Amino acid sequence: MTEVVKVTSKGQITLPIKIRKAIGIGEDSFLLVEQIGDYVLMKKAEVRMKEINRILGEEAKRKNITRKELLLALEEAKKETWAE
Repeated sequence: MTEVVKVTSKGQITLPIKIRKAIGIGEDSFLLVEQIGDYVLMKKAEVRMKEINRILGEEAKRKNITRKELLLALEEAKKETWAE
């Protein structure tokens, strides 16, 4: 499905309703936006987050990592990231 949309002065676009309905994008949905050459690819962020969640869950089970350990590691990584 190809549609033409206009970019506003603030860089905003409106996704056509056919596309929003087809992939379940609602008012509070988040999209991942990626540049690939001259193209812009958009994907529902929920899909990617579900993929990441599944992968992390499988790895945690495989390595016998508890939820508490994982949350502590994430908190430490967050501190290290923002300290830079």
